[in-house]
Amino acid sequence: MPRPTHRLSVVALAFAAATATTTVVVLPATPAGAQTQVDRHGDRGKGEQPAASHRLVGTWSASTTRLVAALGDQTVRMVVRTSIGGTGMRIRLSNLFGSAPVTLRGVHVGIQAYGAEILTGTNRPVTFGGRKSVTIGSGRATWSDPIPGKIPGGSDVVVSFYVPSNVRGVTGHERAYATTYLSDPGDFAAEESADGFTYTSTQWYFLDRIAVGAPKTTRSVVAFGDSLTDGAGQSADANRRWTDYLYHRLGRLPANRRMGVLNAGIAGNRLLHHDVGPRGLGRFNRDVLTQPGVRTVIVYEGINDISRGYYTSAAPLIDGYKRLIKMAHARKVRILGGTLTPFYGFGSWTQEREEIRQQVNKWIRTSGAFDGVIDFDKAVRDPEFPEQLAAPYDVGDHLHMSDAGRRKLAYAVDLRRL
Repeated sequence: MPRPTHRLSVVALAFAAATATTTVVVLPATPAGAQTQVDRHGDRGKGEQPAASHRLVGTWSASTTRLVAALGDQTVRMVVRTSIGGTGMRIRLSNLFGSAPVTLRGVHVGIQAYGAEILTGTNRPVTFGGRKSVTIGSGRATWSDPIPGKIPGGSDVVVSFYVPSNVRGVTGHERAYATTYLSDPGDFAAEESADGFTYTSTQWYFLDRIAVGAPKTTRSVVAFGDSLTDGAGQSADANRRWTDYLYHRLGRLPANRRMGVLNAGIAGNRLLHHDVGPRGLGRFNRDVLTQPGVRTVIVYEGINDISRGYYTSAAPLIDGYKRLIKMAHARKVRILGGTLTPFYGFGSWTQEREEIRQQVNKWIRTSGAFDGVIDFDKAVRDPEFPEQLAAPYDVGDHLHMSDAGRRKLAYAVDLRRL
C-alpha cells in the first residue's frame, strides 16, 4: 500500500530554509550559556523575547500533570499540530511535576511525513542557551532557543529527544489523543527514519508549549476545561477537538485577524478540587495567564464538580468562576464563560445535580460577570428534552461529544468576541 503524501509538503521548504536570511525572519537567540527557564508558576524567562517587530505567541499547548509512566535510555518522538504560523519557533519542556532534575539530550524538531517518519531535510537540532542538552530542575520548565525558519499554521510538528536516565513520575499530558512513538534503547532523535521506534503511547511527555514569533497584533485564545475540551470521543490522531475546529474557523479569516488556539483541557479535571490533575483554580495562572500572547480565555469547566460532587447549590462553583474572572482581569485578559452542557443519561446524573447545572448556566448567562458568554448548552442540547444532548452530538455516553458535537461547540463561538 503506498505511503500517504503529506498534506503540508510546502512546510519542508519553509522549515529547511533557515539559512536563507534574505527571506526568513529569525528571532534572536538566547545569549550563550543562559538558561531559558521559568519559575514554578510558569513566568517567562529573559531569553524568550522576540525581535522588535514581532511578539511571541502560543501556537500549541497541553496542560500537564504527573503521569504514572517511566522512561529511560530511549527516544521519545511526539507529534503535535500547531495553530498559528510564524517564525523562530520555540518549544517549552517541563518538569513541573518531577521530584528530581531531568536531563534530555539531542532535542530535535521536524515535520511529520507518516507515523514516526520525518520529512526529509526538516529534522532540526534544538538548543537551550546554546547547549545541545538540557537539564530541567524539579518544578521547573525551560524554553528552547528560537529555531530559525518559518512554520506555517496547521503543521504536524515532530518533537524528538533522548532520555538517558530512568525517569519516574514524568511530567506530561495523559490523554493526548495522538500517537507518541518510543524507541528501543538508544538515541534516535536526529534520525528522520521511523526504524528505531517500536512502541507507541497516547501520552505527551515533558513538552507543554510551542510558540512562534508573529506580528505584534497577533494574539492567542486559550480554552480552559476538562475532557470536553481535551478531546474525549475522538479517534487518535484525528485532531478533532473543538479547539481544532475553532482554529479551522479562525484560519479562514484575514491574516491580521487570526489567533493562536491553545488547549488547556485535562480530562477528569475539576475546578474546585484536585482530582485528575491540579484543580482548575490552582492551575489557571500557569496554564492560561502565562501563555505567550494570550488575549482571551474561554472557561468551559465545572461539569465534573457537579457530577462527582455533593453540592446543594451552585454557590461554590459561582464563587470559583468569580475568582477566575478576578485573576484574568488582573492580567488584562478577556474571559468568556461557556455554559455547561447536558449529561442526562450519564451514570452520575441526578435531578439534584441537574438543578445545580441549570443554576450555574443561568448565572453564566445573566450575571454579566464574564466578558461574554458562549452558550454551549444551547448549541448541543436536545430541543425536545434539554436535559440531554441531542443524539447527533452524543458520542454515546451522554456526556461527551461526537465529532459533530465538538464541531458544533466551535461554531457556537462568536469570533468577534475573541
